[in-house]
Amino acid sequence: MKSLYSVAIVIILSLAACSNMGNNSGTGSGPDTTQTQNGARQRIVDTISIAMTGDVMLGSKYPRPCLPPNEGKEIFIDCDSLIKGADVACGNLEGVLADSGRLRKSLHSKLAFSFMMPTASVQLLVDAGFDFMGIANNHIFDFWDEGIASTIKTLKDAGIGVAGTKDCETSIRDINGVKYGFCAFGHEDYSLKTMDTVTVKRVVQQLRKDVDIVIVCFHGGAEGVAKRHVPYGTEYFYSWNRGDVRQFAHLAIDCGADIVYGHGPHVPRAMELYKDHLIAYSLGNFATIGMGTAGAVGYAPLLIARIDGDGKFVDGKIHSFIQPGKIGPRFDSRNRAAQDIWALTQEDIKDNKLNIADDGTITRK
Repeated sequence: MKSLYSVAIVIILSLAACSNMGNNSGTGSGPDTTQTQNGARQRIVDTISIAMTGDVMLGSKYPRPCLPPNEGKEIFIDCDSLIKGADVACGNLEGVLADSGRLRKSLHSKLAFSFMMPTASVQLLVDAGFDFMGIANNHIFDFWDEGIASTIKTLKDAGIGVAGTKDCETSIRDINGVKYGFCAFGHEDYSLKTMDTVTVKRVVQQLRKDVDIVIVCFHGGAEGVAKRHVPYGTEYFYSWNRGDVRQFAHLAIDCGADIVYGHGPHVPRAMELYKDHLIAYSLGNFATIGMGTAGAVGYAPLLIARIDGDGKFVDGKIHSFIQPGKIGPRFDSRNRAAQDIWALTQEDIKDNKLNIADDGTITRK
């Protein structure tokens, strides 16, 4: 079980990258790890559990307040024990953490949604047990550079690693003696882009040299229930290029990622075992207060995967939650998210190497 305390943040990368290093205390059983100068791993084999979620948006003040009841203190009440119980936990922050700002988008467009969470909301993420948040998404620039700067500062001050923009490429944290490297990619010009293969290779390969465990997340793919399947080739949402998510995920693992997970379509997608490493193509929404929650858009999977000392997938579980309105993810006794992901995995992944039980337990074939 993890417990968070004050984190010393040390800037160790170039101006084009930022990286957090911190410590958590707890009873998690990470491996005793060392690395050679060329980044090859030498470690005592053990397992590490990684909790991952899709989009998190804890209520917005724009264009009018849409905030959760009781200051959001009950948003994660059904799932925080699972998040805290993992050795490391990651999510995607869909919007900015700021108390004021200049709106970038025109609210007259039917595609214009702008999300500004109060900076005090960061404590909800801390209390839930999140260690890293990706910000490479299409809402982190809703309030220009000032909104990005406020978000990065707020997360760092709270001891949460953050990554995904051009001036904050990666985050590195030492948790229970294991050095984790986290990076995030999206499809917007202000984020690291999934389509920029040169940058993907540089960032992931450098993390591989610097850390024990490399976690890569991405915001990619078209949006909506009609886009639940993972296509081959480039996806477009209206006229916007949302990347080739299969190509990106495979490249990230080829470059040294231990696990890759996605979000962005607002619905769950298939999972794949590629070269013994797990890919979750979309974990959909998780805690998106004020967003639509009808059908599969309301499915809120929490993926907890175990990997061994070499980053290879051991086993895992999709914990199924659902979002009933603006109160946060609630346990779904019908396990709809897990069963949806299993159906999609069977349909979309050729030579599928995974089994997913009705209760969400994931094993290798």
